Amino acid sequence: MSVVELTGVVVPYLTAVAGAYGGAVMQRVVDQSADATADAGLGVGRRLFQRLLGSSRSAQIGQAVTEVGEQPDDAASRELLRAVVVKALSEDAQLAKDVAQILADAGVSGWSVTVLGSQGVQVGSHNTQTNNFGPDPDGRR
Repeated sequence: MSVVELTGVVVPYLTAVAGAYGGAVMQRVVDQSADATADAGLGVGRRLFQRLLGSSRSAQIGQAVTEVGEQPDDAASRELLRAVVVKALSEDAQLAKDVAQILADAGVSGWSVTVLGSQGVQVGSHNTQTNNFGPDPDGRR
């Protein structure tokens, strides 16, 4: 998996953690008592965040995740987070391996799609999707 693909899988977990914990995300992630109350997705996000905080870009990652926690609907904050994660993973092959291992241990593979504010989306490769809205013109419902 490329760094960009890996980032595409990681960022939604970090965004979920930021959304769940808000601006206090840094403290909540390192707080052991938070572990008992979080669901599986947040657990994966916390583990990813903790590992990324051990990178050379720790300060930038922490700041970007905190900013997303404070302003979860801000597209610029989410893009900043994505850019910082790409840089961190690109600069440190061991970090990328560790992050991929955390995802593999959690049973996460492939890619992830995050859609915000959409009215309809089709995602996939070599597939067909048929959507019928309203009355069926052939009366086959």
